[in-house]
Amino acid sequence: TADKFEVSFSGGTGAPSYKWFSNNANSNTGGTLITGATNKTYTPEAFNTVGNFYFYAEISLNGNGCSSAFSDVFEINVIADPVIDVQPVPAQELCQSSTPTALSVTVSGGTSSAKTYQWYKSNTNSIADGSPIPGETLDTFSPSTDTVGTFYYYVIVSQAESGCSVTSIISELKVNEAPEFTKQPTSSEICLDGTATLLEVAYKNGTGTPTYQWFTNNTNLNSGGTAITGETSSTYNPPTNNVGEIFYYAVISFSSGGCSEIVSNTASVNVKPQITVAPIAALQTICIGGTADKFEVSFSGGTGAPSYQWYSNNSNNNTGGTAIAGA
Repeated sequence: TADKFEVSFSGGTGAPSYKWFSNNANSNTGGTLITGATNKTYTPEAFNTVGNFYFYAEISLNGNGCSSAFSDVFEINVIADPVIDVQPVPAQELCQSSTPTALSVTVSGGTSSAKTYQWYKSNTNSIADGSPIPGETLDTFSPSTDTVGTFYYYVIVSQAESGCSVTSIISELKVNEAPEFTKQPTSSEICLDGTATLLEVAYKNGTGTPTYQWFTNNTNLNSGGTAITGETSSTYNPPTNNVGEIFYYAVISFSSGGCSEIVSNTASVNVKPQITVAPIAALQTICIGGTADKFEVSFSGGTGAPSYQWYSNNSNNNTGGTAIAGA
């Protein structure tokens, strides 16, 4: 909107009357009368077209013999608004507390005066309820990802001249909760060549497609381990063909959204040697009606709580006997 035009005069006599004219040329004759513009001041309506526009006033006095006088020409030069050549990224989806892509604009056109920037935040996909973000007055802005939710940002670029401003597109930022494990791998203790508990992990939240990698370690740490070739799914069946304790853990990485990788707890797979029974006492010789010495067995190896069952046999063999009830 142009500043208000105003004319004043001297000389003549009688009451003045005013007419305002618009013109296509820089001349105070031959213009087009503006209906209703009959005061000594006139403010044109907002300009929606680029170009040069000209206005002038005619002042008449009703005194006897007073001629009319025409003002100098008021010239308005209307130029195009500034243009945003590079808009902020339209949308991004990130994990909480990750680093966002900075929102940035590149602007050209407008007047020669300095451009000022003000970034706004809105809770809806609209500029209608946007609020200015204090201190964010540069052409680049990095939104916070501390809070989970969906947020909308835009910038208004302005210049000192009236009407010289442009608003960017709205940039949507969706912040998801950071990923976390909902299932951790489970330790197991088994005998040599037994079947260990299947190692399995699961997670929630995060964004993007996850990738899995299982690691083995000689110590109870979920760092510094060795990646297990080919073990890139959410489950892993560890080997049990060697005696000893090995630790395993999984790392889940995400393909997008700035989600940091998450590392599971360790799970121990402790492989014990197979059970070995200590030698039994030597042959006993007793008479009819006599009582044999107590039999006793001990063992080594294996894992878990032991159970025992005694057998009798008609031959010198530790198979094919008859279970002794209650023994």
